Amino acid sequence: MRVTRITWGALFIILLAVILVQWDKMEPEVEDTALMMASREILSSANEFKNYWVVNGQPVSMDKDNIEVTFSKSGWPLVLNDNKLDCEQWLHLLLPRKEKIYADTIKVHDNATKKEQYQCSYGASNGKMISVMLINGVFKVSVGFLDEG
Repeated sequence: MRVTRITWGALFIILLAVILVQWDKMEPEVEDTALMMASREILSSANEFKNYWVVNGQPVSMDKDNIEVTFSKSGWPLVLNDNKLDCEQWLHLLLPRKEKIYADTIKVHDNATKKEQYQCSYGASNGKMISVMLINGVFKVSVGFLDEG
């Protein structure tokens, strides 16, 4: 009985050591997967708002969790403050209750608002970002690297 426990204990320690050694190789893939999942959550959330817009007779705006949501002409959700996109609130609207992706805090990196063109880029400390765009009625979410240059 004692030999069995020692054997299982040794196997557990070996398995744990292998996982720890391999973690450095796995971590970038885990981070990339977390970013991709977050981008899909954002797109899914935007689609839910668009569905609401269609089903409820194309309202101009709505209130969601104390955020004033304005709909674009094509039904995509926007959070505008003085006719400029509020990236912080847009993120809270489209990715609620998430302050981090994997282990990285999400920060607004860039904001662009032009007529019928809205874009926010959200960066993480690992040098990657999620860009959320509404350009000429087309809603897009992409994952990429921060341009430090």
